[in-house]
Amino acid sequence: MKFIVFGEDWQSHPSSTQHLFKQLAKQHQVIWINSIGMRKPTFRLIDVKRVFNKLKSLFLSKRTGSNAKTTNTSQNINLTAHTLAVLPWHDNVIVRLFNKWIFNRKGFIDDEPIVYWLSVPTAISLISPRERDKVIYYCGDDFSALAGVDHKMVAPFESDLIEKADTIYVVSEFLANKMPRSKVKMLSHGVDLELFTTQTTKAVELEQINKPIIGFYGSLNAWLDKALLLRLAKDRPEYQLVLIGHLVEDFSDLLKLDNVTHIPAVEHDRLASFSQHWQVSILPFVDNEQIRACDPLKLKEYIATGTPIVTTRFAAVNPYQETILIADNHQGFIERLDYAVSLSKSNNLNWRANQSQQASDHSWQAKAKLVCKQLRFC
Repeated sequence: MKFIVFGEDWQSHPSSTQHLFKQLAKQHQVIWINSIGMRKPTFRLIDVKRVFNKLKSLFLSKRTGSNAKTTNTSQNINLTAHTLAVLPWHDNVIVRLFNKWIFNRKGFIDDEPIVYWLSVPTAISLISPRERDKVIYYCGDDFSALAGVDHKMVAPFESDLIEKADTIYVVSEFLANKMPRSKVKMLSHGVDLELFTTQTTKAVELEQINKPIIGFYGSLNAWLDKALLLRLAKDRPEYQLVLIGHLVEDFSDLLKLDNVTHIPAVEHDRLASFSQHWQVSILPFVDNEQIRACDPLKLKEYIATGTPIVTTRFAAVNPYQETILIADNHQGFIERLDYAVSLSKSNNLNWRANQSQQASDHSWQAKAKLVCKQLRFC
């Protein structure tokens, strides 16, 4: 089976779509289309860098006469990644015609049936599915609330995609309730079990820290509860708060504290060398529509490592109430954190094994097999 996948830039960050297709590409041909965008660029530094990287990718592919391929040849992955010279002003009819022409001239389409897998709603304007093709909408976020998305521009494309999709995969009940029930299938996020359960040596960045480490990795963005983190750091100077990830929002008040360490984003395959060796993993999220709809990748990764977890309450954590500590307010979060630190020191409780066992049914291999079975080509 041939997949044409519209996602983010291949290997730009370890998204659920990329994890899933690293597995599916072992048995099927995958043509990966790098991000075509869900907002119009501005003159902000982050957008300027993104445009530059796109132009660089296009220049290199033309210079070499080929497209980037996954380098993971040891796993026999049949995947090619392509950057298209599309324009991000998708709400302009002339731009849409131009973008469709750019896609069609690449020669991806032949007589073979195609599964179009769209994680980016704007991609529906580029494709012309035939009767023998399938259109899959993989909805991993609430795009009406997702930071960094031009909601007004994306909304009509998402409506069109929902109408044309044969199947809609969602990661949460919140998102399922927004879709036609006849098309919806649940596909919660998975985990690289081998990476997060195999014991690693401690990351060098943690070696000089002599306090109990409270750790988080991920984008330092608006969905983190800054007030909670600030209170935690001030109320518990005996702990070291370690935050790993890109700084998107201003966390200067927090980062200036002595017991707070910020580490820029690290490669995905290094994450276990942090989360296996700090004392507590945290998910300190605010309560908003984006979080209510989400299924954080890091949740099952945290669970797989077996490190005690403390989290604010949101829908995705409710199935794991027996193995993670969930708080409804700031004081409860800090109290549960103290308990989690004591758990991490105990040799009598089989906490790590219980958590790892709970993650065992959620490997990306299992998710890929489920997709194949449901789409009836494996």
